[in-house]
Amino acid sequence: MAWFRRKNDDESMDPQVLLATANAESPPAAVFVSGSFRMPVQDVFTITGRGTVVTGRVESGSVSKDQVVRLTRGDGSSREITIVGVEMFRKVVDTASAGDTVGLLLKSVPRQDIAVGDVLSA
Repeated sequence: MAWFRRKNDDESMDPQVLLATANAESPPAAVFVSGSFRMPVQDVFTITGRGTVVTGRVESGSVSKDQVVRLTRGDGSSREITIVGVEMFRKVVDTASAGDTVGLLLKSVPRQDIAVGDVLSA
């Protein structure tokens, strides 16, 4: 049987040893909680009576309501904008940190001035 092999004396089948070996060979992906805020825009919406909302996953840092951030476009141009609201899964929150998927309500930014792939940073 080709799939069957005998265990060598130096091989351990202990789950803890196997898990430690796997973790040593491939470190987990880093999530940067500290540092400056960075979020690529995944989608853009316009809510009547409220304004423009961008969604995405916060890659690093944190963002809060009334914070001024920099919007960098795909062509390299940038401008400062203010975050009016932060929402996670239909709950209004004050701050969002690395790893959170959020919707950010932007102040005085028309829908055509922001696109998927743009980056918000602080």
